[in-house]
Amino acid sequence: MSKKVSCILWSFNIVLVILFVFGIITGLQNPSSFHVSFFISGTVLIAYLITFTICRPNTKIDELINNDIIEKNTLSTLFRMIEVGDNYTGTHSSNVANYAYQVAKSMKLSDEVCKNIYIGCKLHDLGKIYIPSGILNKPGKLSDEEFLLLKEHPLKGYQVVSKIPVFESTCVPDIVLYHHERFDGKGYPNGLSNEDIPLEARIVALCDAYDAMTTSRSYRKAMPPEKAIEIIKDNIGTQFDPTCADHFLKCFHISNFKKSKTTSILLKKTS
Repeated sequence: MSKKVSCILWSFNIVLVILFVFGIITGLQNPSSFHVSFFISGTVLIAYLITFTICRPNTKIDELINNDIIEKNTLSTLFRMIEVGDNYTGTHSSNVANYAYQVAKSMKLSDEVCKNIYIGCKLHDLGKIYIPSGILNKPGKLSDEEFLLLKEHPLKGYQVVSKIPVFESTCVPDIVLYHHERFDGKGYPNGLSNEDIPLEARIVALCDAYDAMTTSRSYRKAMPPEKAIEIIKDNIGTQFDPTCADHFLKCFHISNFKKSKTTSILLKKTS
């Protein structure tokens, strides 16, 4: 591909990203046009992914630096999409990423896997940009129909990240799809159990639940961390993987999950 064509396509990508964010903001500011705005935004995202694939360089040694730049730009764009779609989801995803990264390190997983777990956590609720804000922020209990719609977010997020080249052969798509599975098989979307759930997703499921319990939402107040820990202990072997839970509790008691400065490091290429 010539440099001229490549520049044109990447310029088009930048325009698509701007249009996508504009569509989300419009939908949030004008509830009456919510569905139309998100339909337009979704269409724009698909166009972005198509042109991203076209622009993807060949995997030659002298193009590895370009691939790294593309990865960082892709991640930054996706992270901003989540933050614009819902303030809580952006903060929640960052918290979960911090917890899961520490648990993965405690389990002595490789640096590359730890990095991808962190990225997967940041994107695990990407599918919620397709869920109406009235459902995400409803002050009361969701109806059965609303809950079924909410349960679609792992698959919707997976349908996006699984098509992005930089996530090929990583655990990121699995984390997005399986972070609501339970160790006893009573989770969703596929009802997987035990080791059939990818290890990375089992780690994230636990950290996701902890942050959800200890963060205030429109429908309830946050519970104290100590109470959340007791609930986790009571659900080891049913909702949560015992091994992941052991390492989670170890990290909690050692550091109480103090925020670590990992973000800038994790977005760099690791060996």
